[in-house]
Amino acid sequence: MNAARRFLLFLCSLFLLGALGGCALLKPPRQAYWLDPQGPRPSSDAVSLLHYSLYVRNLGGKQLAEEAERVRHAHVAENTDFRLLQYAMALSAPGASAADQRRALQLIEPLTRSEDGRDSELRALASLMRAQLAEHRRMEDSSHSQQRRAEELENKLEALKDIEKSLLPRGKAPGRAK
Repeated sequence: MNAARRFLLFLCSLFLLGALGGCALLKPPRQAYWLDPQGPRPSSDAVSLLHYSLYVRNLGGKQLAEEAERVRHAHVAENTDFRLLQYAMALSAPGASAADQRRALQLIEPLTRSEDGRDSELRALASLMRAQLAEHRRMEDSSHSQQRRAEELENKLEALKDIEKSLLPRGKAPGRAK
């Protein structure tokens, strides 16, 4: 009976060690500082990221840069699709530089192409972000080309005015020549 008791104690110890070891593998819940503490908890990571998007859009200047750096570190530490999208959202928030927005587009591109066991909601959100960022980039490029075209036309107009002035005899008004 003593051997049976030892064996049972051994099994219980083994079970407890396994349970404690399993707890160590569990990740602590994400700190969702962007959520309203009084509001309901999001039903999925995608919904949580939508809340994060609203949060980050209200940041400006230095706060946005600090937030982008914070989530970059979180993405490096926890290389997950959630953190990748969170980082891309911080990079693509209003007020972010064009370079940051291009970086965000580069980050989410692989997520939109692969379907290998990834969260379909996060992949759909990444596809939506990709489309939005690509459209924003197209509009920005179009705006820059239109601005260059307007400057070129303005320069041509000024050159034509200079030519016209040089052709008119000095001291005579146009239309009064005899």
